[in-house]
Amino acid sequence: MKFLLASLLMSTYVSAENPFSAPWFCHDLDCPSFTTREAIDNSLEIRSYDTLQWASTVVETDSASDAGDIAFHRLFDYISGANEKEEKIDMTAPVLNYIQPGAGPNCNSTFTVSFFVPWQYQTESGPPLPTSSSVFIESKDLGEFAVSSFGGFADDNDMVQEAVALTDKIDESKEVDFNDDAMEGNYYFVAYDSPYRLMNRHNEDWIGVKDV
Repeated sequence: MKFLLASLLMSTYVSAENPFSAPWFCHDLDCPSFTTREAIDNSLEIRSYDTLQWASTVVETDSASDAGDIAFHRLFDYISGANEKEEKIDMTAPVLNYIQPGAGPNCNSTFTVSFFVPWQYQTESGPPLPTSSSVFIESKDLGEFAVSSFGGFADDNDMVQEAVALTDKIDESKEVDFNDDAMEGNYYFVAYDSPYRLMNRHNEDWIGVKDV
């Protein structure tokens, strides 16, 4: 079932049944499906994500943490009933933060923060539409990423430092290179945990790659 998605990407969405055996850090919540491999030359983790639906909102500010707080409340309102059917929608993992850095140190960056749409709504008709104009449903063709995993309560400095270290590993690789989006300086910070989880926290940075 896991590989059924790949043959359906261009035509339709998967059925309401979850076809994906999620990793431990999803904590039994619905998670987006992916396949993984390891770059042989320097042990980079490479993931390829399926095209799936997400609920998203855009925030422009100078702090990823602030953007995450603002966006989380918008998206949580959506899954709490601020949608055209007034349905409560299950929480999922991860919270995805697509970071498009500003032009300079005092410029705002653009953060697109997204909740994964639960598998029951990964259908052609999709989930209930948001009632807020600041929240929208989109199909993300994410593609392939190099992934860095790290623990703790991540702040802006942690996100950047991990991304820099991941960039260095991609630079060293003879198997993958940065894709066009990554060459523009864009990357993802990915959070899996409730703010109240104290132990075994899991965060990731994703940087888009392509095969050399």
